[in-house]
Amino acid sequence: MTARASVVISLLLACTASALAQPPDRDAPENEAPESEPQTPLAGPADVLNGANRATDQAETESAESPAPALTEETRRALARARGGEPELASSRRDPTAPPGTIRVQVVDPSGGRVAGATVRIGIMEQAGVRDERTGETDAAGQFELTGLPTGSGQAYRVTVPVDGAVYATTPFRLEVDAGQIARVIRVPTTRESRALLIQIGQTMLEYRNERLHVTEQIRLTNLGEQTVVFGEEGAFFELPDGFTAFQTHPVMTDQRLVPGDDGFHLRGSLPPGTVTLAWVYDLPLDGEGVEFAHPIPFRVYRYRVMSDASTTMRLSVEGFPSAEAHEAQGRRLLVTEVARAPEDARLSHLAVSVRGIPGPGPGRLIALGGALVLLMLGFLLLTRLRGRSSLIGEARARRKTELLDEARELARAFRASEIGPKFHARRMGELEAELASLLRLDDADALADAGRKSSAVRPAARR
Repeated sequence: MTARASVVISLLLACTASALAQPPDRDAPENEAPESEPQTPLAGPADVLNGANRATDQAETESAESPAPALTEETRRALARARGGEPELASSRRDPTAPPGTIRVQVVDPSGGRVAGATVRIGIMEQAGVRDERTGETDAAGQFELTGLPTGSGQAYRVTVPVDGAVYATTPFRLEVDAGQIARVIRVPTTRESRALLIQIGQTMLEYRNERLHVTEQIRLTNLGEQTVVFGEEGAFFELPDGFTAFQTHPVMTDQRLVPGDDGFHLRGSLPPGTVTLAWVYDLPLDGEGVEFAHPIPFRVYRYRVMSDASTTMRLSVEGFPSAEAHEAQGRRLLVTEVARAPEDARLSHLAVSVRGIPGPGPGRLIALGGALVLLMLGFLLLTRLRGRSSLIGEARARRKTELLDEARELARAFRASEIGPKFHARRMGELEAELASLLRLDDADALADAGRKSSAVRPAARR
């Protein structure tokens, strides 16, 4: 990157920082949630993966103040993107001038000039799950037209324009019976340089479930530049803590994919000028009454928050963050710490978290566990006297074995397609094999028990 480009990026980051909200009041009472706390606290992947955009957005616009006169138009656009005013690069609308069953596509550059020879793909998604695709190129006027397509609700269409590793795509639409559709795509130049990427808001949420730490992470990632950032074949690598398991993410409609690997995941695809929210979850083993973990942060950060479910004995500390404060939100006690970084500050290059004082099982929990085991044994003895017990339990086990085998086949496919690495493949396959083996052992035990009961029934008859 040239020195001039570095200066421009630094200016963009500085202006973005001034445009975002001020840090929360550290003197707020402990019984109040932080200023930007969502109305419903995060409760794991259900909240984050299905609604990540509502969680931690602290970007408040300064509507009463105008940008400084010295700001360039490029910087003004970057500020608009930081505030959520990102450009719509691919859109479609009803076109009453187009015949029914027609899709017209216009491809232009950022200045509005028509782009000739651009590749256009029109995906067709039928309700029955059948997918098809039509491909063409724009003419000298930057247009491509496809006619004679089915109308109505039986299928949906999506226009995509690929360029240099990036993909610009409309949201899916249907063709009305009385008019066609027109799609307009702005083809932005691409770059492999990621210096213009900024994590406006990052968040890590810690929960404790069945002797494991459940970690939910999300970032609001903004491309402040004028070009689409292409992550390439390898993608931007997000390293996760040692020993992580059960990685999950949720597919997004935009051109970003989180692909698990041996030591973390790869962010693949591209990010045009604007903002996207990404979220992922994973588990870590608990070490007694405490846990420590760390991982790098690949992009520059403006603000980051760490939250943890908390008892009165727990302590949360994050390297480089202020002391965690207790907050009550809808009857849920949280420990919260947050840090903000100005452009002149040292970069937040990694996240190092320590939690101490996690409550152990305790006598009450052990008694409850013992009671549960007694009830389980009594229930088992009762079930052995009931007719149909084998078929009911066998059906449940059969369903689970089918699920495990299906996941193993999908895992093998992803490994062959190089979508996952060998370590992740081996680790997850081992987990599947272990669960499948336990189910098979239970089947064998039931078979032996059935054989014993039949033998006992035969011996008295023989004596008679």
